[in-house]
Amino acid sequence: MIFDLDSDRVRHRPGIKWGRQGPDVAAAWVADMDLEMPAPVLAALRERIDSGGLGYDFYDQPIPVLDVFAKRMGEAFGWQVDSSDTVRVHDVIQGLELAITACTKPGEGIIFQTPAYPPFFSSVEGHGRRVVANPLVRHDAGWRLDVDHLDAVAAAPDVTAVIVCQPHNPCGVVLDADDIEALIDVAERRDLVVISDEIHCDLVYPPMRHLPVASASDLAAQRTVTVTAATKSFNMAGLRMAFLHSASARYGPVVQAIPKRLIGGIGILGQVATVAGWTEALDWLDELVTGLDHNRHLLAELLAERLPEVRYRPPDATYLAWLDCRELGLGDDPAAAFLEHGKVYLNSGLDFGPEGAGHVRLNFATSPQMLDEITARMAEALGR
Repeated sequence: MIFDLDSDRVRHRPGIKWGRQGPDVAAAWVADMDLEMPAPVLAALRERIDSGGLGYDFYDQPIPVLDVFAKRMGEAFGWQVDSSDTVRVHDVIQGLELAITACTKPGEGIIFQTPAYPPFFSSVEGHGRRVVANPLVRHDAGWRLDVDHLDAVAAAPDVTAVIVCQPHNPCGVVLDADDIEALIDVAERRDLVVISDEIHCDLVYPPMRHLPVASASDLAAQRTVTVTAATKSFNMAGLRMAFLHSASARYGPVVQAIPKRLIGGIGILGQVATVAGWTEALDWLDELVTGLDHNRHLLAELLAERLPEVRYRPPDATYLAWLDCRELGLGDDPAAAFLEHGKVYLNSGLDFGPEGAGHVRLNFATSPQMLDEITARMAEALGR
């Protein structure tokens, strides 16, 4: 039901996804869903707005959104979180950059798995740190963490951190307990802080299950700073609400010492929406994951029919597909060709690092009908 979309409404919706190229170009790029926000979230927002309560909120009383965050992490993932170890931030990238600046020093190396979410590069380099790539290893069943290479690059004395995207964007990899144990073993031996971006935690397809890195063991908790949010789960990125957490004896006080005025006051509507999502819209979230599960397999069928040269493995999480288009002969930036000749807007793989040459990222969080149109336009770009 939630995937039965009014395509005209979607195409003319305000915002960057459809607004950048206009309604005549099929937008399948930035990680916003085409779906409507859950009714309970919209109702909570309207109630707060109608109440007129948009002024300053309390600073000296328990903050509901922190308690809801702790409750959700415990019930969904078995991660026992103390809300006193959590700091509210505006979005995951702000949390990531705060963790980088608080836990590392200029000139130091920070590892992350490539291909990687583009802001990882700009966040690390923009603060004077050095990107250290640890490419994912591709195999027939998907991708895996290259622990040996991670250990090798972590051996450099100026490498002090590793960023983990769990689940991974753009490849949809979900680290399991063995992966995390190996990661934490490297971090402990090489004295690395692990900064874990877990914004896609709610969007994992069975039988896979999200395991927060910090929850994997006592040692993992002591090594990890986590950034996460409900905004991807409920399609509300513009409301700006996320969490920065660490229970580490070493890094927790560092996180807590970040000046709150440097972060800035957190908007009340993002907090209201997060509380409503994680308390009143879990049935909607279940329906969402079921529909996305259908779409990730539908995309495989459509590509096999129309673009069989494209190499694609349905992701284990997220609503983002990483497509290897190198056999199509479109060069390093096939997204440009799809836009020019097919009027379909995809993310260029080049933005995700050197491993992205010849690749595109496709957002399948839309209706099956729209997904059919997107792949048809991709085929039309090749004259098919």
